[in-house]
Amino acid sequence: MKTSILRISNDILLGKKQDEISQYLLKNCLEIGEIISCVNICENHPDHITKQIENSDADFLIVVGENISSRNFNIKKTIANITGTNIVKNNFAENTVRAYYQESNIPVLFDSENEFYLPENAELLPIKISALQSFILKTEQKTFLFIPGELDVAKFVFENYLKNIIKQNIVTKYKTTTIKTFGISEKDIYSILSDLIKNKYKILFLTYPNNLEVSIVIRYNENIDPEIINDVIYKVYERLNKYIYAEEEVTIAKRALDLLKIGNKKLAIAETITGGNISTSLIKQCDNCQQNLVESIVASNQTSLINRLKVSPSILNQYGEVSVEVAYEMAAGLLETSNADIVLTTSGKIDYEDNSKVGKICFIAVGNVDGIHVYKNTLYGTREQVIESLTQTAFYYLIKNIKQNDLFFDKTTV
Repeated sequence: MKTSILRISNDILLGKKQDEISQYLLKNCLEIGEIISCVNICENHPDHITKQIENSDADFLIVVGENISSRNFNIKKTIANITGTNIVKNNFAENTVRAYYQESNIPVLFDSENEFYLPENAELLPIKISALQSFILKTEQKTFLFIPGELDVAKFVFENYLKNIIKQNIVTKYKTTTIKTFGISEKDIYSILSDLIKNKYKILFLTYPNNLEVSIVIRYNENIDPEIINDVIYKVYERLNKYIYAEEEVTIAKRALDLLKIGNKKLAIAETITGGNISTSLIKQCDNCQQNLVESIVASNQTSLINRLKVSPSILNQYGEVSVEVAYEMAAGLLETSNADIVLTTSGKIDYEDNSKVGKICFIAVGNVDGIHVYKNTLYGTREQVIESLTQTAFYYLIKNIKQNDLFFDKTTV
């Protein structure tokens, strides 16, 4: 079975948002042994969709649509036209959508009535967690699996339908090992592991980047000699040890929170340049992270730095807000005034009128009663990219602090 993905989204095509769904499907399909041959992105227009489908040589095509029912209706109608069928009202689909709204005790939204319709010979794959619905359509040439463009829905479809479809069509059984790294590029990973990647055992290495994070997925035949695969994985750890933060598919924010919980550590955060993004990223991980996140401060001006974090006015005047000295004072003041075991602070400025891709100098401080370290970082990109990169970097320093390992980044100890 040759599988590919057709991602239909104007926003992704224009670079306005990331394609999280395709990344999710790529990694999770690989983990059960299926390699996605390619991912194509196209505009939500019948002509463009038709051209992509007609040019695809995959016999199993995963079509990922949008998160708006009326837009998905156009995609479904195009698929129906390509396969020589009509789009019709499906009673099962209607009942599923109505049941979803009845559970919330609200009427069916007008736009969601588009979910009642499917290509004539399609089989509904009912989604219980959303009004958006999925379907599978089999023809002599291709099998189409339609997934709405909402990440939680895509995860539901994979776990409840797609995983079984793939397993039924796989002859060779595979296993995978996932290693998460931070601060090293895909290019450097492939260079460092080049001899391992070119192996005679058909052990496959694939990488999936997310800003400064990279997931390394190692796929191998489940019947391979365990000593062989253990030796390969050992060498990966030996060469990339200073960049590895997790041995499973987990975000760097989630791993930081896990370590705080395991160590029963209380964290306090003070942010300037990241504007609360670090705290928000932690809160998104679970409902009760407040047990470990005892305080979160966004210090938006010098008054806040002086009054709340006890930054010395003379230090501010002498060195400026964006400096090693102020970053240290922020962390020291937070450690003194909060009931935290560990403190994490960010210091820097972004010109909010300037969204150009220029380097931004910023500082991250992390520490406890045994000492505070301040790290200087120069990050490149737009405002949003810098904030996200700095957030990931802060979590990496926090993880290293909790593990009490040496840090392999340029650092200044104050």
